[in-house]
Amino acid sequence: MGLIVFDSTMATGVTDFIKIDEVRQEIDSVYPNPGSDVKGDLVVANNGYSHKLVGSAFEFLCKVWLYRKCNEAICPGRHKSWELNDNDDGKWIRFAKESRIPEISVTIFEGMKWEEYEEGPSNEKEWEEMNEQRPDWDYRSPVQWAYDEDLSKIVNQFVETGMNAEGVVKAALLDAGWKSEEDLQSWINRGAFEEDLLTEMENLFELLREQDWADGDRLFDNPGFGKHRYILAGEGDLLIDDLLVDVKTTENPSFTNSFWRQLLLYYLLNDVQRELYDEENVRSGREPFKGKYPEISRVGVYFARYGELKTVDLDDVIEDTDIYEEFRAWIVDQGIEENRHAQMNYSAIRNTLTEPYDYQRQQTLFDF
Repeated sequence: MGLIVFDSTMATGVTDFIKIDEVRQEIDSVYPNPGSDVKGDLVVANNGYSHKLVGSAFEFLCKVWLYRKCNEAICPGRHKSWELNDNDDGKWIRFAKESRIPEISVTIFEGMKWEEYEEGPSNEKEWEEMNEQRPDWDYRSPVQWAYDEDLSKIVNQFVETGMNAEGVVKAALLDAGWKSEEDLQSWINRGAFEEDLLTEMENLFELLREQDWADGDRLFDNPGFGKHRYILAGEGDLLIDDLLVDVKTTENPSFTNSFWRQLLLYYLLNDVQRELYDEENVRSGREPFKGKYPEISRVGVYFARYGELKTVDLDDVIEDTDIYEEFRAWIVDQGIEENRHAQMNYSAIRNTLTEPYDYQRQQTLFDF
């Protein structure tokens, strides 16, 4: 059924790509936004906490709930296709289930790590100065994280039993980086959490558990279908069967043009991954996951604070195959132009994705 979305920082990703005027105009002219806005009332209001904190924690809660609801979960960034074909691989069997659901790890904030360097920065200012001298791709965060065995156990027990939702919410907040003013040492200390933040997250999680779109057979957790990064970088959150879902914790009920452009580009990158998977000559930029992603037939936005999933049936949008393939070729052209690499041979990719579609604005290998 669904998919939820993120970008890589190694190259120009979808989020930045769709901000380019020419790209935005192309999408809007060929495939204008067909999405519909939420009509219902706001159910869970924002209490003023960091949108990033709440968003990250809720994405974790979505992952936990979908691990519980789906029969199989695949982590493309970690797992290879041969593992998925091995029904006897014990690490994919959870408890008494016949389905294969991997363990979920919870990591918690454990301070700053610049003090570990004997000849390196000793404070935040020196750390920032050091990073200013690094190239963009080599930026290092001073935040230190540690695996928490107790929290991980609580989360994975919930996947199996559905019990202790409150503990899962606490784990989600800590995994997202929450730390109290009292320098929290244990998740058990409820007083260390702000009551209204806990209540907000618990209400969002309860509303999520009422949704039927989360039921599915096979879940892809963080599919990296844009890791053909010389075209465009893109990483999804969750892909369930044939539905791509982007989760939003905003109070804005609008299915915005920006949401649609992002979903359409992720659909296109998924399509590119499927095309290139079948090409023996394409080697560079392959996914860590060697399998072929499923075909996506619907995309949607889950408005978490309203408890509504608004979807678009792509068969109603992409009616003319020739128009779509030319559009896809144009996007691939522009993506290569943004991310082209001097040591990358694009001929096999272009032979599959652009050269069969001769159109007026097509780039050639001589343009790069």
